[in-house]
Amino acid sequence: MKTLTSIGAHVVADGIKKLRIRCVGYAESSEHYADAVVVSATSLALSIDGSADTTFSGASGTLLFATYTDLGKLVDEINSSPNWEAEIVAGLRTDAINGSELLARSTSVFRMYEEIGLYGDTSDSGVYRIGYLLESNKPFETVHGLSSQKTFHQNRVGLQRIRALINTSDAGAWDLSVYEVGSDRAASLGTLYNATPADNTEKDTGQTDAPMFHSKYGNSLYIVASDASWADSGAYLGVEGFREQQP
Repeated sequence: MKTLTSIGAHVVADGIKKLRIRCVGYAESSEHYADAVVVSATSLALSIDGSADTTFSGASGTLLFATYTDLGKLVDEINSSPNWEAEIVAGLRTDAINGSELLARSTSVFRMYEEIGLYGDTSDSGVYRIGYLLESNKPFETVHGLSSQKTFHQNRVGLQRIRALINTSDAGAWDLSVYEVGSDRAASLGTLYNATPADNTEKDTGQTDAPMFHSKYGNSLYIVASDASWADSGAYLGVEGFREQQP
């Protein structure tokens, strides 16, 4: 019998989780702690027990965005260490981070295996978007290739409703799109939906009993509201859907 779990969220400006990370250097029950500090447009510094982690393949504990210029490069570098796991959430591997695309994150220590989100700046030049991901797999299921975690192929997601509004800077129409993406977030696997609502006007696809779209098993749906330029104030994206898991 299929199991359906309702998923979704209401996302506002600067609320896009671009990346999730966690420290797995010690047991979850241990007293060790970690930290991840983002200096916007500059770097991500990762530490354990207050000391920079130097176990990465090509960097010390400070990963410079001038070197790791997009989400894909940054995720690969983080996962090169046995002490850390990272994966892209609402974004693609090609999304740039070498400007101020990621919001700053100050010192805020966390325990082992605790998930921490790195968020996007929705008003950064060249970005101007709010995105949300209906995920078919659970967090960190595919990181480091652990066979015990590879259950993602059994799941797919369905999209039931979108409500979104953008206040553009030029009083023109904005874009609302739905893309199918794989677990690696390498690229869009196809555009399933696109609309161009009027400026500062809510787009509501309406509530549906049957889903607007299903992803293929193992894939996710990436919903994006975007424009060439906008004001953060008042922008939002609401998504309702479900995850379907086969027995």
